[in-house]
Amino acid sequence: NWTVRLPNGSEVKMNKSECDLQNPPKFDKCEDMANLTHLNELSVLANLKDRYLSNLIYTYSGLFLVVINPWRRLPLYTDEIVAMYKGRKRKEMPPHIFAVCDEAYRAMLENKENQSLLITGESGAGKTENTKKVIQYLASIAGTA
Repeated sequence: NWTVRLPNGSEVKMNKSECDLQNPPKFDKCEDMANLTHLNELSVLANLKDRYLSNLIYTYSGLFLVVINPWRRLPLYTDEIVAMYKGRKRKEMPPHIFAVCDEAYRAMLENKENQSLLITGESGAGKTENTKKVIQYLASIAGTA
């Protein structure tokens, strides 16, 4: 059995098999969850929650970009932000739909191969809004590449 300290300071005894391990503090608000030491449901949800509460709605999970709909407008899609992501490698910048767009666009130009972006989610999750951001970014950079 393990003794677990709860946020309110109280302690409970739990079977080890009932506990998920917590990641070290250096992984707080981790940009790519594939890098988490302990990859479990609790650590993924806690990471996404911490990032969301800091208006960091984009998070990588390996090759995938996880987006949480903020249900409000955030200043993440300005011309200045487009310019910041243009031509930059995905690992050089924080997670963002523009980083994924730029990676696909550059791969299309360099490899002369079609590329695709798959945007999935529940109804109301923000698929249409993210598709608009993809089009905004590609339209902005295509004429200047």
